Amino acid sequence: MKFSPALLIVLVTACLMVLAPAQADSPRPAPVMPLAPKSLLLDITQAGDRLVVAGERGHILYSDDDGQNWQQAFVPTTQMLTSVYFVDSQRGWVVGHDGLILVSDDGGENWRIQRDGLVAQSQTNLELREVAHLQLKHLQQRFETADLETQAQIEGDLEDARMDLEDAELTLEEPVFTYPLMDVWFQGAAQGWAIGAFGTLVTTENGGQHWVNHEKMLENPDEFHLNAITGDGKERVFIAGEGGVMFRSLDGGRSWETLEPFYEGSWFGTVYNVQNDTLFVFGLRGNLYRSNDFGTSWTPVFTDTTSTLAGGSASNGNEILLVGGAGTVLHSTDGGQSFLHTMVEDRLGLSSGLGRDGKLILVGRGGIKVREVTNHEQ
Repeated sequence: MKFSPALLIVLVTACLMVLAPAQADSPRPAPVMPLAPKSLLLDITQAGDRLVVAGERGHILYSDDDGQNWQQAFVPTTQMLTSVYFVDSQRGWVVGHDGLILVSDDGGENWRIQRDGLVAQSQTNLELREVAHLQLKHLQQRFETADLETQAQIEGDLEDARMDLEDAELTLEEPVFTYPLMDVWFQGAAQGWAIGAFGTLVTTENGGQHWVNHEKMLENPDEFHLNAITGDGKERVFIAGEGGVMFRSLDGGRSWETLEPFYEGSWFGTVYNVQNDTLFVFGLRGNLYRSNDFGTSWTPVFTDTTSTLAGGSASNGNEILLVGGAGTVLHSTDGGQSFLHTMVEDRLGLSSGLGRDGKLILVGRGGIKVREVTNHEQ
């Protein structure tokens, strides 16, 4: 994950993107910039042996030498990109602001827009206008054939329907805006989920050829932001977000249950370690919890930090890396039973990272940082 509370500017920017009208102009490709590896980067993942990172201004970069050198990918947008996920060495997705979902078929070298949130919202606005129009027409027909007593009962509904249609018409006259996506996760090459601000949940069953809004499947009446999603690849999927909310599916997203919250602060990241079937969730003030039954029960994990934890990853072995505010790095080599707390020298906030071949590859403010794992960290 992905969305960095250590970089609170990201959340502020996200909220501003929601409040400010977004323009549905033709997307501009991200310019190739020599300093892109030092820009604000929010997520990192592996595409086979390749490393892929994503962040501000549509920057996506990839490295084939363990992070020593980076190439900038072709990306058809300059929007903030918040999360990247690959199912294999070739096929991957990136999500970001404007409800964007991008896809790559060549290991992250070239990307194309698969879902444009502004276009999707424009269609939704049209459909809402049609619903309001038909509802008003239906009530008018009932009113015309009703007796006086029934007409009196219908008049209030008619007034509400007229206001709904007026609101829908006004919405079509205003610039389109939509919510940013914060994280993406796929179970295989076909089935995937993307989540975001104000309870956004969109899903696909065909590798992103078609994305469907499914936020109503979650019991989230307050529309808390959804910040992190992961799964075990065997039908179990987990979502965490603002206000301590957590949701779980045990049937590949066909149904969702709300897990009892035990913490009122926000969760910003979640990691699943397949090696020992352990799920982690983490967020504000260094709070980190571990579950060995995929969210039914939780145990607090000592972190020796009060810095907000933003993101991280688990390797195929027992290595787990979590990062966050003020350059915080939590590194575990025992499957998350214990973590060693260190900090990067510049103390700039980190948003994600992964461990690989004795190195820690970190991303956040100031771009990409590669650290050697010291003896006391092994």
